[in-house]
Amino acid sequence: MLFRSRIEGRGPVALAFQRFLAREGLPPERIVADPVDAVVPDWLGSRSLALSLGSLQLLARIVPQCSPHDLRGSPSLAAPITTVDVTRAGASGGTRIEASQLGVPMLGAVMRYATLHRLLRDAVHAAGATCAPADDTPAALTVIADGDTGESNTVRTRSFDQQALLTEVEVDRDRAGWAYERFTSEGPLALLPLPEPRRRALVWCAPATRCEERAALSESAFNATLVRAFGPLLGALHVCKPRHVSPVTRRIGPLLRDATRIAIGNAAQSLHPVAGQGLNLGLRDAAALARALGDWHGQGHALDQTLAHFAASRRADREAMVATTDLLASLTCPDLLRPAHARSEEHTSE
Repeated sequence: MLFRSRIEGRGPVALAFQRFLAREGLPPERIVADPVDAVVPDWLGSRSLALSLGSLQLLARIVPQCSPHDLRGSPSLAAPITTVDVTRAGASGGTRIEASQLGVPMLGAVMRYATLHRLLRDAVHAAGATCAPADDTPAALTVIADGDTGESNTVRTRSFDQQALLTEVEVDRDRAGWAYERFTSEGPLALLPLPEPRRRALVWCAPATRCEERAALSESAFNATLVRAFGPLLGALHVCKPRHVSPVTRRIGPLLRDATRIAIGNAAQSLHPVAGQGLNLGLRDAAALARALGDWHGQGHALDQTLAHFAASRRADREAMVATTDLLASLTCPDLLRPAHARSEEHTSE
């Protein structure tokens, strides 16, 4: 019987998985996917995505424009991150990570959802992938790349008593390539570079009532509140996009749903937005699963064993990201003053 892989999802992880799978040698006619709209809603398309250097290197295999070298020459596609500045609000000192010190061209880049979606969609269409089965041949494997993380009794959930306020701001004094992470008494506040000069993406985590209050402030009042929280480093900050409040909950579900269904990306896990690691983890899921299926397709291993091995191989990466983002999300000003070993012990159990 002809093998078909069914991909459920229309987002970047689903599209990237199609290309990774084709790169592993599976013909396009054996990859069945949901049709993808040419235009995404503005509220989604304008969302800022922080892509790590590793993610850019993965994407460059299937979308050449995403290579760090090409992005540096295409400022309209993405804003490179060359320095990450991490501080505690109201305190001196902090941590600074620089690409030059690590001998790499950039630490990552910030790209809008619509841009990445378009690049991946164009790459999929250029490869001739199908959008629906040409006959009634059933799919031997279904890969769920978008949607819920699974049944409630199989999902590990953590609420941080926070929400995230998302918007864009213009700054009076900018530093090209710098990304800022401030840990406040309420939660993390990030200002990330965007392709446009002096434009920044804001991710401001705080208790739900505080986020809703800030979303309802006048522009001038919100600008003043943001400057007080972030500090004067970039001068005056001017909100220039609608403000959206999004719930913050960490959910980790099973990768392997049953013998023929497996989840990756947002369908497998959703992380706290601190450090922007959710999409990066999902892209690693997609690349690893495609590689495992390529080996299976070429060597004839049992499919159930291949899927079980993939799920086991992803455990360490997932758990490391959960532990890291959980810990960072929980840091507040008082927490940062306490010994690191004490904080780590508190966050190892749920």
